This record gives sequence, C-alpha cells and structure tokens, in this order.
Amino acid sequence: MTGRITKGVKDFFDVLVESGGEYKNKTVACNSKGVFRKDSIKLKPLVGDIADIEINQGQRDKAELWGIITGIHERKNTLIRPPLANMDVLFIVTSVKHPPPSYFFIDKLTVAAIENEITPVIIINKTDLDPSDDEIFNTYSKTGFRTIKTSAVVGTTGFDEIKDAMRGVVCAFAGASGAGKSSVLNRLFGSLDLDVGELSGKIERGRHTTRTVELFRHELGGYAADTPGFGALEFENDDKNNCILEENLILNFPDFEKYAAGCKYGGCTHIKEEGCGVIEAVASGEAAKSRHESYIAIYEALKIVNKKKKAGK
Repeated sequence: MTGRITKGVKDFFDVLVESGGEYKNKTVACNSKGVFRKDSIKLKPLVGDIADIEINQGQRDKAELWGIITGIHERKNTLIRPPLANMDVLFIVTSVKHPPPSYFFIDKLTVAAIENEITPVIIINKTDLDPSDDEIFNTYSKTGFRTIKTSAVVGTTGFDEIKDAMRGVVCAFAGASGAGKSSVLNRLFGSLDLDVGELSGKIERGRHTTRTVELFRHELGGYAADTPGFGALEFENDDKNNCILEENLILNFPDFEKYAAGCKYGGCTHIKEEGCGVIEAVASGEAAKSRHESYIAIYEALKIVNKKKKAGK
C-alpha cells in the first residue's frame, strides 16, 4: 500500500496511509528497508516522499501498526536544507514594518523555490501597522508571484486566499525573524485540523532548535511542513547537488525575462552591459530596483560557489 512520509528520524519514519482500505488515514511507524540504508544507495526516504509500505500487525515500540518502506515513488523535487521531498508551495512571510522587509531574503527564497519547481507565494503581514504602505505589495504583485496582504492581529483579510493556496498541496512557511510567521501560522491552524500547540511551540522555541522535519495534514486536503530550515534554503538543486549556473539565473527572475529578451548583445549578464534590456527597465521604473540588486548579489554569490566547485573545493 501507499502513503506519505510525514516524519523521519534516522532510519525510522511515520507514514500516513493515503490508500489501502482499512488502513487508510492511519499512521504507520516504519523502518526503511535494508537496501535504503546502504551508503551506495542515493535515493533514501525523505519526509514528503510517497512510499510503498508493507504493514505488520501488532505492537512494536508501542506503535499500533508498524511496517517497512519497500519503495519510493518518483519525486517532483528534493531539498537538501531542509531535507524534504515533493514540495509544492513555499509561503514567504514578510512584514510591512517592524522589522522592515528584507527584499534580498524574499528574492533568495523565490529563486531557490523556482529552481526546485516550488511555487512561491508572498504573504505581507502586519498591514494593520500602515495600511497605506503598498511598496512591497507593488514590488511583488508585478513579478507574477501570488502576493497576499494580511494582518495576523486583525485577521480579517488575506487568510481565505492563503487557505486557497494551501488546498491539496504540500507547503511550508518561511519568514525572517519578527515578520510574524508564527502569528500567521497560529491564525491559520487555529481553524484547521492541526495540533497548533505542538506546532507553534516548536516554532517559538528559537531559531533552528530542532532538525526534525515533519508534515501535518490539515482539513484542506494538503500538508504543512513544520521545520525551521527554510530560512537557510540554499540554491543546490535536488539529488544532483548542483548550484544554479549564474548565467541561467535570469530564468529564476520571471519578471525580468521579457526585458532580457531585448538585450542588445547575446550572453548579457544583465548586471552592467550597455544595451541591457533589464537595466533599461530598472532605470525606467518598469522593473523593481530592489529585485535587480538582489539579482546582482545572487549572481556574484553563485559565481564564487560554482568556481569553487569547478576547482574541486
């Protein structure tokens, strides 16, 4: 039968059965089959995997059901940090002020999400502090990313739209310290079939205090990831452990692609070349200056990382 891995610690996993007659919707404590534990096996079970399991009746480590993972289905994507498979949506929580939004933090996460075929959704929290401040909303609504304004304190707008984006998908929430991610989660999961106390408790214990990744299923037919690791989401791409090539970075800025098509010269880096369509769009105000600044910073960082990899360091 088949289920979703919702939690993993070393070679032990919780699998929520999604099909299988009498066992459907039950959580089974599983070992991974011996072959997965060999160093030569690259594809090892991860939280988020769709897994084939064999169930055994009886008690084992106080579990009502226990079983063995016998196979892993093909993955949509694989994240290295945090270790998670088959992500669909990443909600990036920022604030209007207190603290001010970190455009680079947002842009870095959108780049990593797009590279891994994850849909980024921007949540602008704390709109009650300055309802007239639309700068960050105007910046990201022009990118084509779904951008949602809300206030976890007031809780009157935005949350239905967030729930709609959560429906039937595997998602996670990332947010800079103080942006209100915990408040958004508590407001959302207070009305969902989720253990809010456990979730919010883990989130509020401090930065990166747990390395355990866990998925919680909710009443919207999807899963939410409880992990502190998305603040450090890196640019490595799935099992290949490759970084984005800097010359391909423009593909991860979908709002720049149409301008890049108008560049005067082929091979344009879109950083300082004369006749660059992106630079001209930024100068005219059509493209966001903050997005271009992030592009340059990420480009230069990728150059260094890829150079080291080529040198075998």
